[in-house]
Amino acid sequence: MKKITNLEFGSIIYFIIRAYFVGVSLNALLFISKQDNWISILFGIIIGIIPLLLYIYIFNYEKDLDINKKNIKLFGKTIGNILNITIVFFTLILITTIFGNLVTIIHGDYLSKTPVLFITITFMIAIFYPCTKDINSIARSCLIFFYASIFLVLISNIGLLVQLDVNNFKPIFFYKLDTIKGTFTYISFNTLPLYLINIIPKNKINNNNKTTKNILIFYVLANISLLVVSICIIGILGIKMAILYQHPEFQILKHIAIIGLSSRLDSILFIQWIIDILIFIIIGLYYVVNTTHIFINEKKNICLSIYCFIISIVTLFITNNIFLNTLIAKKMPFIITITTIFFTILICLKIKHTKKIKR
Repeated sequence: MKKITNLEFGSIIYFIIRAYFVGVSLNALLFISKQDNWISILFGIIIGIIPLLLYIYIFNYEKDLDINKKNIKLFGKTIGNILNITIVFFTLILITTIFGNLVTIIHGDYLSKTPVLFITITFMIAIFYPCTKDINSIARSCLIFFYASIFLVLISNIGLLVQLDVNNFKPIFFYKLDTIKGTFTYISFNTLPLYLINIIPKNKINNNNKTTKNILIFYVLANISLLVVSICIIGILGIKMAILYQHPEFQILKHIAIIGLSSRLDSILFIQWIIDILIFIIIGLYYVVNTTHIFINEKKNICLSIYCFIISIVTLFITNNIFLNTLIAKKMPFIITITTIFFTILICLKIKHTKKIKR
């Protein structure tokens, strides 16, 4: 059986963490934590290790099984399948929300005169093809995109960090309660979706005795990349200017001036955020399709087509809908936190109980 490498697995983690940042968690943090949003992210990185360790605990149990088969083995076929179906429904909400965010970004910042339907269909076709492949092919593609993303991130940081104005960070830690609230908002959007990694059995990874260490390394790497972006936004734009933009992470890229490079460098660098979202959706659909295949004895491509159609229809409904977007921004952190924490703790307790009985 062909296995994926630790680097390929780590690149999946990198993209899952970064995906919800642009247009979602960053915007929420700017309004909640103001100029202290970077502190919220810093606290979020530290506290986020707790749910990450719980995911790793589940990941290390029954190394030959993915999360769906683990749930069936732990809870029995009936309860295990109910749990799996519920997680599928929740994952579809995450995928649809972030796909709607992607379409909104492209339509608002790049293709304002292009019909939303055309943008939706174009990106869904781009998503559909890699989802028809196995996890080995998806993981290899993730690693290639990871190298491209790191290159773009480095160029962005080099061009932005030299332009920081320290005065824009003052007063520091002024909104204490809001900073704490922002911390948990960041964790809900950028750490808790990592439950998706459990769709990959640990034994599917080559040299998996180093996988736990690898997970932690890529966790830190991805979060630091987001922390730097937050610092640049506040340090360059200031909080009063940052909250005026729908996508301030795009606006700061316009401040980059590297000798000899195109004036449209900002648009090229923004590709890094689009890659993050696309990879998240692909991994999410892989999770959903493989779980559904347990219950429905149909070809995976048929299930995938149905899900892509549903996501596209819902996206057309929510894109540029101010009321729905506001509602999602306010309620999504609560929904993600309650759902993922409940299922994670439930599964962890059952694993612990099962191990105790075996002893």
